[in-house]
Amino acid sequence: MKKTILTIALAIFSLCGEFMAQNSDMKKLEWIVDNWISSTGETKSYEHWQKIDDEHFVGGSETVKNGDTLFSETLKLEKQTEGIFYIADVKHNPAPVKFKLIEVTDTSAVFVNPDHDFPQKISYENKDGNLHAWIEGPGKNGTWKKVDFLMIKMR
Repeated sequence: MKKTILTIALAIFSLCGEFMAQNSDMKKLEWIVDNWISSTGETKSYEHWQKIDDEHFVGGSETVKNGDTLFSETLKLEKQTEGIFYIADVKHNPAPVKFKLIEVTDTSAVFVNPDHDFPQKISYENKDGNLHAWIEGPGKNGTWKKVDFLMIKMR
């Protein structure tokens, strides 16, 4: 009986520890919450994030050229039972795609989904108040491809 109670107590303690770690990891991601812009010639890319609560951030990104939207996606950062996920909802995908958080610091985060075609890895870094994001994965010819996005806070 004592062994069963001890086993149950350890399981609860373990779950509580995991829950607290995920809460801490969500808090570490708060640096992403803002409005960001990147500009190259006539093309502007925007990314925006809002904290809904301690378990949900919502956002999106758009790329616009001469007033026409070339690309848009709806984004979420969400704490779930299995971990924290970056969820991208893009028009050309039949359903939202989930990327699991595998690394987080007070200034960076890495999300992966090895089953997705491209990208399979999404990384963010807040460096000197600017946002550097990059996506990586196998390109159409099979070689590893990396695309960088350098953004500043919108003023």
